[in-house]
Amino acid sequence: MNLDTRYAFHLALDISAAGVFMAVSGLYCLAEGMTLQQLGWFFAAFFIVMVVLEVPSGFLADRFGHLAVYRLAKGFDMLNVVLLVLAPSITTVILASAIGGIGRALGSGCLEAWYVNQRYKEGCHTNIKAALSRANLWLLSGLGIGAAIGGLLPAQVPYTFSQTYLNGNPYKVALILGMTIHLAALGISFLTFHEGENARSRQDHNHESLLSMGSNLLTYFMANPVLILLLAWQMLMGYALANHSVYWQPVFAMLEGGNSMLEWVGFIVASNYLLAALLGRLLDATAASFSAVAILPVYAVCAAMALIAMSLVSNPWGFLLANWVFISAVFLSRPVIAAELHRHVGSSHRSASVSLLSLSLNLGGVMAGGLLSWLTQTFSVPVAWQVSALIMTLSACALSIWQAMAVRDRQALGNETDSPN
Repeated sequence: MNLDTRYAFHLALDISAAGVFMAVSGLYCLAEGMTLQQLGWFFAAFFIVMVVLEVPSGFLADRFGHLAVYRLAKGFDMLNVVLLVLAPSITTVILASAIGGIGRALGSGCLEAWYVNQRYKEGCHTNIKAALSRANLWLLSGLGIGAAIGGLLPAQVPYTFSQTYLNGNPYKVALILGMTIHLAALGISFLTFHEGENARSRQDHNHESLLSMGSNLLTYFMANPVLILLLAWQMLMGYALANHSVYWQPVFAMLEGGNSMLEWVGFIVASNYLLAALLGRLLDATAASFSAVAILPVYAVCAAMALIAMSLVSNPWGFLLANWVFISAVFLSRPVIAAELHRHVGSSHRSASVSLLSLSLNLGGVMAGGLLSWLTQTFSVPVAWQVSALIMTLSACALSIWQAMAVRDRQALGNETDSPN
C-alpha cells in the first residue's frame, strides 16, 4: 500500500475503537450504577484532562517523535479500557476517564503530523487538501462502523454470561472489543509506518525546553494572521458540534416515535458518520476546486441552517435528515482547515499546531456549554439552537471578511516584496 492508503487505513482502524465505546458510553456508566451527577463528572474528567494536556502533548511529539508519542498514547488508551472493565468503584471509573483523556491528548495530531512530514519528505507537496479529505472519509467510515458495532454488540450478550463474567454490565463487551482494536492499532503501526520517525523534524527542538517551544509557537502563530483565523474557524465548528451533541438525543426522544427509534441509537450515530463520508466522497472533486476562504463559510452556514431545522421539525425522519446535514457540514470542514494549516506551518511545529487546532475545537465546545446551559434554562433547547445558529452565521460572515482581508494584505505584501526598487 502507498503512504496515503496506509495512513488512511490506520486512521480508520484507530478511530473505530473510540466509535465502539462512544455509542454506549452513557449506557455503560448508568449500568455501573452512576448517578446523572457522576455521569457529568465522568465526561468532565475526560475533557478537562484532554484540554489541559492537548498542546503540551503536541510539544512532546515534536520534541521526542510523533510515532513514539502515538504509541505511548495507545498504552494509556489500553489502561483506560482495563480500568473500565475491572472498575471496582465509581471513583475508579472516573479515574479511568481521566486516563482516557491523557491518551486522547497524547494521540491527537501525532499521526497526522508524521504523515504530512513524510509526504513532504517524499516530495508530495501538492494536493495535501485532497489527501487529508480522503483520509477524513476513512476516519468517518471507521467511526461509523465502530459505532454501529458498539451499539449492536451488547444486545447480543447472553444474560447469564453478563452476570457471570461482566458483573451484570453487558456494555463491557464493547470495551473489550475496543481494547482489541487498540492493541491491533499499536501492533500494526510498526508495519503501517515502517519509514520510521522523520529525524529532521526533531532537530530544531534538541536543546529547547517545553516553555521555550510554547513561546516560539505562540510567536509563530501571532506572526501569521491566517493561522489565527484557522483556529477561529475550528473554534466555531467546536461551538457548533457542542450545540448538537449535548441535546440531540433528548430532543429526538420527545418527537412522536423518536423515543422508540433511540433503541437503535448505535445505528443512528453510525449513519451520521457513514453518510457524511458518502457525501464527502460525492463532493470530493467539487470541494477540492474551492479555496478554504470560499468553502468554510458554506459549511458553517449549512450547519447553522441544519441546527434551525432540527429545532423546528416535529417528525423524527425530518430531524435525522437535518442531523445528517449538520454532521456532514461540521466534519467535512475539518480537512479543509487542517490542509490550510499545514500549508502555513513547518515540520518542527506541526504536531503542536495540530494539537492547538484540536484545543480550539474543544474550547468552542466549552463556550457552547456555558451559553447553552443559560439559554436552555431560561427558554428551551430549540430557542438555544436558533440563537446559536444566528451566532454561527454572523461569526462565519465576520471570519470570511477577516480572512479575505488577510489574504489580500498578504498578496499585497508579496507584490511589494517582488517589485523592483
